[in-house]
Amino acid sequence: MTINTREAPLEATGQALLLSALSASLAPAPEGVGGTSSWYDLAVDFADSGQSWHRYTAGLGVPDSAAARPGAARLPVKVPFLPASPALSAVYSFGYSHAAVNDVRVEKGNLDFYYKGPGSLLVAEGQPLTGTSMVVGGGTEAEYCAIYCVNTRGEAVYLGHTLANDFSDAGLRTAHRNLANLSKLHPSAVCSDVVLADLPAVSTVYASVERDGSAVWRRQGTLGRRAMIYSRALMERLLLRRAGLFPPGTVVYLLLGSCVSSHKDGVELRDGDVITLRDSASGLELTNPVSW
Repeated sequence: MTINTREAPLEATGQALLLSALSASLAPAPEGVGGTSSWYDLAVDFADSGQSWHRYTAGLGVPDSAAARPGAARLPVKVPFLPASPALSAVYSFGYSHAAVNDVRVEKGNLDFYYKGPGSLLVAEGQPLTGTSMVVGGGTEAEYCAIYCVNTRGEAVYLGHTLANDFSDAGLRTAHRNLANLSKLHPSAVCSDVVLADLPAVSTVYASVERDGSAVWRRQGTLGRRAMIYSRALMERLLLRRAGLFPPGTVVYLLLGSCVSSHKDGVELRDGDVITLRDSASGLELTNPVSW
């Protein structure tokens, strides 16, 4: 089994195509265009096409200028590319992949990995993050989520990336290291919009937690290729080059590791808290309330 990580050529010019811009250029969007009936169907069709987004969208009649109009259409608030069947989606996360978390240097050799659950556990912006069980100490981490669709040849084709809030029971992970993998079996939030290109070289991400109208935590950190000590390509090789693991049509959401963490600053989330993340490179923003 090989892995396909074709990138959109527009990224090299600084004009990365957004899913919202693609939507604005399709009429109607996305139903009825290119033989697709949903964004999931579009992902499957693209994965099987063997083309870059640049060539694929040109075949749909989308002009290159669409890339210069970020947010031109407001997408429905939902998890992007999510299949209707829970069996055809999965969420995973890597940790300690970035050079620094909360401005503290990360030593190479500590890369870790978690299964987070089916894609149906994901939520979009504005939707509540609710623990799947009693939470010892809730935490939030800001990171990118790379999204893949497995084609009919068994290749995991990179679709793009979006901003993500990796929500987990960081308190459980600290108190019981032997149960660390259980701490990640909670929903995470991802933006509805997707950057259909490689990760930026560097981007500043801003994170905050608001409680009763006041900020109890603020942080900023650096995401992007130059901020990583383990590349996206390496994480793809570790997870996605496993023959027979993912059937065709599976959408994989891969959280690529954080640069800021509320728990590492001693801030534990409470019911009613509001988490806001903002990414400078894409302009994507993610706000979610916490609900126990």
